[in-house]
Amino acid sequence: MEGQEKLKDWYIRYHLIFGKRYTRKQKDRFLNSLSADMLPFRQDLKLDSFRLNEKDKNEYRNLYVGDPEKADTIICTYYDTPAARFSPYHFFDEEHRMKNTTKFILVTSMIYIVIGLLFTLLVAMPIFQANGIGNILSISFILFYIVFFYFLGIITRGWPKKKNLIQNTSSVLLLLNCIATCKTKHVAFAFVDGGSTNNAGLERLIEQYRSKIWMVDSIGSQKPLYQVNRNNNQSRLIEAVEEVDLLFSQNERLVYLISGNQENDQFVLSRSDLRKNELNDQNMNTAFAFLERVVRRGLK
Repeated sequence: MEGQEKLKDWYIRYHLIFGKRYTRKQKDRFLNSLSADMLPFRQDLKLDSFRLNEKDKNEYRNLYVGDPEKADTIICTYYDTPAARFSPYHFFDEEHRMKNTTKFILVTSMIYIVIGLLFTLLVAMPIFQANGIGNILSISFILFYIVFFYFLGIITRGWPKKKNLIQNTSSVLLLLNCIATCKTKHVAFAFVDGGSTNNAGLERLIEQYRSKIWMVDSIGSQKPLYQVNRNNNQSRLIEAVEEVDLLFSQNERLVYLISGNQENDQFVLSRSDLRKNELNDQNMNTAFAFLERVVRRGLK
């Protein structure tokens, strides 16, 4: 891959500094940094803010590089990172992700509440009854409860996953490197929101533009690379990437480049795969060569 020094700098920034992109504030800091990093070589940046409906309190943001209206091809990845969960990562299975995230939130919330109740019954209440609330120890307990309920609010919204290098910082780094070397107007790039939850950003991209869309997901893992299509009309771009036909979407314009384990009609990354703290350099280089082929095909 080109620009190794720049890639190292991006690795430190987006793996260590902006590695969590779960809350709106965390995601906005990431987008600001990402835009600043791309401005020296790309000025055609556009931020698209939207909500799923008028009653939706969540605001999503997609960042586009190039002109998606004029592009024949859009290469994208999601930049948000997931909440902690018990299960492996199942590609293309939004319902599975939501169920397991909800399950994790319920279990951890119940454990946290039980710990708080036990502390109240066994420690706080006897001290309050014996000493009242005017002494230093009782005041410290009140401060403890303020902190307790603060973290309870975080837990009930989902605890941000800490290790996100594989899902999906690796794909963000890959797109950054591609953007730095690709100057054609026929290909645009997109960093989409909601990929770890409801695919809101990807759906927005599909609805707004009629281009061919290539989605990159978790390509830095130690598992094989796959080109996943809805039908067999796609041609294999590179020998190191196996092509698989899978009815994961109603949209034939959408093609995935992923790294994972194929289990029957599913693709999965285990929790140990997701917790890796090193990128698979071979996958990163192969995926870069793959996207170069995508760009060249878009120029024909």
